[in-house]
Amino acid sequence: MYFNKFYFIEYMFFFLNSCIIMYVILIDWMSLMFISFVFLISSMILLYSMEYMNFDYNKGRFLMLMNLFIFFMLLLIISPNMISILLGWDGLGMVSFCLVIYYQNKKSYSSGFVTVFLNRMGDLFIILCLIWMLNFGSWNFIFLDYYKNLNYLFYISLMVMLASLTKSAQIPFSSWLPLAMAAPTPVSSLVHSSTLVTAGIYLMIRFNEVFLEFFFCNYLMVISCLTMFMSGFNAIFEFDLKKIIAFSTLSQMSFMFMILCLGKIEMCFFYLLMHALFKSMMFLSAGILILNMNNNQDIRKMGGLINYMPFCSLVFIFTLMSLCGFPFFCSFYSKDLIFEFFLMFNLNLIFFFFFLISFFFTFFYSIRVIYYLFMMNFSMLNYLMIIKFESNILILSMMFISILMLFFGSFFMWLMFYKFDLILLEFSFKILSMLILMFSFWFFFELNNFLFSLKYMFSFFYIFFFSLMWNLLFISINYFLNNFLFFSFFGQKVVEIGWCEYNLNSGVLIFFKSVMIFNQKIFLNSYKVYTLLFFLWFLIIFMYNF
Repeated sequence: MYFNKFYFIEYMFFFLNSCIIMYVILIDWMSLMFISFVFLISSMILLYSMEYMNFDYNKGRFLMLMNLFIFFMLLLIISPNMISILLGWDGLGMVSFCLVIYYQNKKSYSSGFVTVFLNRMGDLFIILCLIWMLNFGSWNFIFLDYYKNLNYLFYISLMVMLASLTKSAQIPFSSWLPLAMAAPTPVSSLVHSSTLVTAGIYLMIRFNEVFLEFFFCNYLMVISCLTMFMSGFNAIFEFDLKKIIAFSTLSQMSFMFMILCLGKIEMCFFYLLMHALFKSMMFLSAGILILNMNNNQDIRKMGGLINYMPFCSLVFIFTLMSLCGFPFFCSFYSKDLIFEFFLMFNLNLIFFFFFLISFFFTFFYSIRVIYYLFMMNFSMLNYLMIIKFESNILILSMMFISILMLFFGSFFMWLMFYKFDLILLEFSFKILSMLILMFSFWFFFELNNFLFSLKYMFSFFYIFFFSLMWNLLFISINYFLNNFLFFSFFGQKVVEIGWCEYNLNSGVLIFFKSVMIFNQKIFLNSYKVYTLLFFLWFLIIFMYNF
């Protein structure tokens, strides 16, 4: 980082004529730092999972899938080669499908199918990128600098951008992220913090020089801005606790894409690391709250939990404060810096408006979750549902990450940003984030005090439209699936049980069977035929000799 050093490690598998098959590993400050965070968070999540899934019959299978998930993410991080990236990319998608359908029911199967379908679209873009890189004679990224003047690099960067949008669940590929909450809570913690969802933004950070050279930044800025607005608005209408956290992840991924479009790579990577810390902590604490509420995820059935689970409740509140960029938490040192940079950057009014509204939505749904979980009255239904299970192993894993969440923000800011950017703002812009936070407090409690609901401001059509992610599930899944299933049905009817069935399977069998029956009828006890064939061959040989 300070000396801009990096190392390539090549391992040759075999050598055949002029073809060398080798595996290349890239080691630099970014990959090592991200790997350390993945190992750190994954170790605590695995420790958490051993106790959380203690009563599950297939706990060994679950832990093996989690380790396989981490392994494929490591392949993606250390690979400067598109083939090995495809291996890690495809492995993440397939293992995530196995983890989403871990609880075997119809809802999990449908959610897993949506997840694997949209992730396979990202694999398709990576495969197209491989095809374009065949023109270079190598799939390594280190040769891309020699081809900047070629048009092929434009298509490679386009395919990488589309693949990153599918993995990080940006519009129009956002529908799989809340559906993936059908997986167990430790899986959600690992997916949303440092593995599957962050793979797309990490790949974009790696391709930043190629990506910023073309005009993709403008289009990606619009997509990420709309995704941030949509996810924040959906989180306001959602009552499933895990889906609210999933929408917050989607919002923060869009936030990273926005700062990446402005060319601030170090800021984006810094916030990616801090987001991994507090988002993993958020899912772990939410998992204990859900487990104590007898696997209930509806926040309307919770309330007053801080009186019964004070440690988990306090940690969950800390993670929400870190999500909002509250001063001196881990994300404050990155989010406040990015917010001030946005205010100083020359953006148009529409982007600025969407950015501030999305910031307000983040504060609003965070306050809403705190109100429903901890400030609302504790009902008798909660008393009947609560089982009060807080293991020492669960608390130990949470305590370790919570300590890192409190101190790693300032530590990594001093470590990474040794060259400061001068940000000059007026005092009103300097305190704008805190003003938005106070306004969201006032707005939320005014809505509750006067029994004022958003359903009086909007018609139910708009409420359903915004709460269903702008109908992206029907557009990205149902529309394509109906067409594909129609063509598959047509192909099965015409090809498999049609001409191919007649000509290749039963038709060929019937033809050869009839030929064999005909031959048997001819040669069965027919000495005349044998005599005729003998003289025929004798005549052919005699004519050939002359």
